[in-house]
Amino acid sequence: MKYAAIDIGSNAVRLIFTNVYHTPEGKQYIKDAMYRVALRLGEESFTRGSFSKSKIEDMLSTMKAFKNLIDVHKPKKIMACATSAMRDATNSQEIVDLVLKKTGIQIEIISGQREAEFVLSNHVELYDFKEHTNYLYIDVGGGSTEIILLSGGKTIAKRSFDIGTLRMCMGKVKDKQWEKLENWLLEINSTYSNIQGIGVGGNINSIQKLFANSKKTIATKHTIETTIHKLEKLSIEERIIQYQLKPDRADVIVPAAKIFNFIMEKATIENLIVPKVGLGDGMIHYMAKSEKNK
Repeated sequence: MKYAAIDIGSNAVRLIFTNVYHTPEGKQYIKDAMYRVALRLGEESFTRGSFSKSKIEDMLSTMKAFKNLIDVHKPKKIMACATSAMRDATNSQEIVDLVLKKTGIQIEIISGQREAEFVLSNHVELYDFKEHTNYLYIDVGGGSTEIILLSGGKTIAKRSFDIGTLRMCMGKVKDKQWEKLENWLLEINSTYSNIQGIGVGGNINSIQKLFANSKKTIATKHTIETTIHKLEKLSIEERIIQYQLKPDRADVIVPAAKIFNFIMEKATIENLIVPKVGLGDGMIHYMAKSEKNK
């Protein structure tokens, strides 16, 4: 059974197709195809507070292209969710209405906590969380960072902070957001010990692939610090050429590393599990689970 998920982020918009198979061992999720367009909605949302006519047209063109691909793949169900950039823009509803009218695709603008819940649902399926271990799930996006604390196999707290890679590039992260994040992490650190981190997002995937010495899906704090040290001194073009990074990844990867480094330092986390899945994967897990419950 095939499902389609559209993840409308602050940096890029992604369309994912995944086949879900029912086996004696449980559901198996096998990704069929993924399409990505670097629309950078956050560039306008975080500066002017709304989307220009040109950006709206680009968004509509992208969604029309996605609709054509959906028609070919013929998934059983589709879901489209928008995150931080669409949450912040005053004319997001205009995009939602236009896309629905022109393509039939219903976009849901979700909260930061809802975003975190979707991705976490995917990790619960993939990883056997140890009952006596504390976990801090960290999803760093272009516009916001979602964090979930799990302890004893249960979700203890969920928070979303307006600290994202694209916001940092544009100088739009407020000091009070860093203060809120720091105070929250220090509070957690004083209550919970031996925290295992879980890092999510395209940037941590790239960091792990490029700079982790191990083939395991682990990124240590040293890995994060190495990323900052090696890339911060390079120009965007040099990062693209030397490390084969996409242009829209080359400028945000250092801010991402700094966010992860800040969180790991305040929460005393030595390494991150990097499962290399994201919001789209979580949405597909949610849809598959919903179908089963019907």
